[in-house]
Amino acid sequence: MDLKSLDDVELLTSLVMGEAEGEPFLGKLAVAFTVKNRVEDRRWPDTWKGVMLQEYQFSCFLPAYFRPEILDHSWTSPWKECRFAAFGVYQGYVQDMTKGANHYHASYFSDTPPKWANRKKITLFMGNHIFYRL
Repeated sequence: MDLKSLDDVELLTSLVMGEAEGEPFLGKLAVAFTVKNRVEDRRWPDTWKGVMLQEYQFSCFLPAYFRPEILDHSWTSPWKECRFAAFGVYQGYVQDMTKGANHYHASYFSDTPPKWANRKKITLFMGNHIFYRL
């Protein structure tokens, strides 16, 4: 399946599955808000799909890390939770607890965080992720 053929909510659900499937529900919401915050920031594309499919931005869509099962919308329990988070953020039903975060990384990289990470810009620690507003 071509990622570009998915609608925004389907693609966001897949992104949340790929990036935060094992996270608590609030962690799934936080990942989805990172996308929304980028859509609303003029430094990124102004469409959901444009943000999500921008090259080298979300590891779940990189060829080396891509898992086809994130596209299998079979209504499993993890997928339902990811869909609920994606839909709630996309429709504006949920308040942003990330304080405008537009970046995140897995916390197990905290010993050697990515070069872009600025500890002064951390907005949230949630599950296995650290969120930043840069």
